Amino acid sequence: MSQMDNNFITDKEYIRGVIRKSTLSHDHIDEGQPSTDFFAPMDNVQVEFWQKFQANGGKILRCHNRQDRIKYLQMLAQDQQYNVVLNTHNNLCPDLEQSQINYINSVSLNMQIDAVVAMSVFLVARTGSIGFTQPFSRFVSMRNLALDVIVISRMKDIVPDMETALARNFKYTQGAGMEFITPEPLVKENGKEVRTPQKPRYILLLQDDPQPQNT
Repeated sequence: MSQMDNNFITDKEYIRGVIRKSTLSHDHIDEGQPSTDFFAPMDNVQVEFWQKFQANGGKILRCHNRQDRIKYLQMLAQDQQYNVVLNTHNNLCPDLEQSQINYINSVSLNMQIDAVVAMSVFLVARTGSIGFTQPFSRFVSMRNLALDVIVISRMKDIVPDMETALARNFKYTQGAGMEFITPEPLVKENGKEVRTPQKPRYILLLQDDPQPQNT
């Protein structure tokens, strides 16, 4: 098992800590969003997303800061020996350059891509899904691009459900298109996961929320 494989584990102490915090405070949902009374309430959206995403086959690498994120990008590139990495957003260029990853910003038809790096500002707890919006990607769809989809996001981007994500997306982008993708467990052959562009591996580099500065 590689060093990267060892990092794809549930941070149990983190989840316990989040559950303890949730007894003291609860996330508030924006006013005016569609009702979700049909579903049972969630005790904590972060824990719910963490568990659902991994149960669906997604991999999570928890990052305490930007340097952790860059370290994991470097480790992934080395472990997986990526030759071609597709970058979907200009804001990701500094991370890729500091990670010394060769990347391209566009792809021609039928070009073989090893990995795509993308941003998401909506992670859906109820389904363990990733929400991609047009302002955060040059591509209409994040599907069928690469064997690995590396997603950069933050704890504070976890929302309870798709209705909340759509309402917030409309509020901040005036209705830019959205795509929701839920990972699927990969088939294993001889103990190894079989990845294709149609069924890639989703790797989430999930950064902690910034801590308030002492005044």
